[in-house]
Amino acid sequence: MNHGTWDKIRVVQYGCGKMGRIIIRYLLEKGAEVVGAIDTDEEIEGKDIGELCGLDRETGVKVKKSADTVLDNCDADIAVLALQSFLTDMHKAILECVTRGINVITTSEEALYPWTTAADITNQLDALAKRTGCTITGSGMQDVFWVNFPALIAGGVHHIAEIEGAVSYNVEDYGIALARAHGVGLTEEEFERTVARSLDNPAYVWNSNEALCMKLGLSIEQTRQKAVPVFADHDVFSQTLGETIPKGKAVGMSAVVTSVTHQGVVIETQCIGKVYEEGEGDQCRFQIHGEPDVVFSVDHPDTVSHTCATIVNRIPDVIAAPAGFITMDKLPYARYLSYPMFVDIGY
Repeated sequence: MNHGTWDKIRVVQYGCGKMGRIIIRYLLEKGAEVVGAIDTDEEIEGKDIGELCGLDRETGVKVKKSADTVLDNCDADIAVLALQSFLTDMHKAILECVTRGINVITTSEEALYPWTTAADITNQLDALAKRTGCTITGSGMQDVFWVNFPALIAGGVHHIAEIEGAVSYNVEDYGIALARAHGVGLTEEEFERTVARSLDNPAYVWNSNEALCMKLGLSIEQTRQKAVPVFADHDVFSQTLGETIPKGKAVGMSAVVTSVTHQGVVIETQCIGKVYEEGEGDQCRFQIHGEPDVVFSVDHPDTVSHTCATIVNRIPDVIAAPAGFITMDKLPYARYLSYPMFVDIGY
């Protein structure tokens, strides 16, 4: 009997910042073969990824600025993109991989379910991925904790009227681009003029709400959001900005996203991203209003580590998925990888 021939999964890490370095370590510890690393930061260009991730060994793989150089000189099964949050910013990097037939998994929050918030880009990428025979998926903590966790608990409920969620994270963990997108350092008037009125950038729970609707088999009638700034009653220092945010300026924002479905179920999730102070931590709490009611939560989840772990654990699912832009609601529930990552090469 032919049991197939198995080979290590070959991965390119695209984006080697804080999260990218954790992902690289997790990849190596799960038995993947990291064959390339891309980042535009001149300070880490040329560094071995082993040194970059604080390992006690070198791997021979150096960080390079040129995506073309890396992608043209390795035979990767998949690229892990830990870059920006929105597909308009991610478009070029995804194209670089997909045109070469390389599967993509990304931490981009919008990529979790972008069919309504970035329809043009998503459809273009979907068509291209189908032509080149690869898969694009967005994943991260929200895959497991904001979508699949509520969907799993809903399996023990007879009737649902509303799912109410509240999640939070420290913007200091994700870099200056995300901090700016959350209005950190803006006055109330500046926040209202820029962040609150922007229709281009959905709050992260917009995409997770809609993914949850799809997971539950609900059809969306309308999704809407409201963003308000979060203020502290005293000065707060931001390491990411490298400055003190004075009282009266925003330390982040709270966004409430409401998804109304044709079946009558309402999903409303509050998402708070702000500069944390001492003693503050992430939250992840959901309540299903129905028959019966149920409340469930994760105490102080480590959002960064959960995101990186989910990305790595999802890789075999992405490689096995059909070609196209396949959102995580179409994949099986994420699984813990107890064995090294291998792919069946068919002979």
